[in-house]
Amino acid sequence: MRLFTIPCLGLVVLIATPAISQPPPPNLAFTAAQAEAGHIEFEHKCALCHMPDTDGRRVAPVLIGPKFLSEWGNRRVRDLFVRMRDGMPPIGVRPRGAGYANILAFLLRENGGQAGSDALDPLSYDRLTTQNEQLNVPTVPNP
Repeated sequence: MRLFTIPCLGLVVLIATPAISQPPPPNLAFTAAQAEAGHIEFEHKCALCHMPDTDGRRVAPVLIGPKFLSEWGNRRVRDLFVRMRDGMPPIGVRPRGAGYANILAFLLRENGGQAGSDALDPLSYDRLTTQNEQLNVPTVPNP
């Protein structure tokens, strides 16, 4: 009985150790000012196709809610940012400077993200969400 118990405990420790030693994934960070600037930018550059309420009405993809999270919830922030930057809008005047990062901050806020004191740097994050498609996690800058 004693020989069986010791190997099982050792196996549990070996299995649990890698999970404990891995750092948690970074949480998203963006400022309230970024999200508000993104809202304004969205209204001027994106709402024509995505609609002011972001539901797209079959013209463009939905950008807020479960459908958006099912599409982008486990993908990298940089992938969404690059998609926006390289292809949106398909016609018309594109955002300049921090415009795309601000729009992304707006979308994150509208999908439940919480603003913090650190600005969003979309290319520095690995994932759009950090806890099984939930954005409402504390904001911590990416190391």
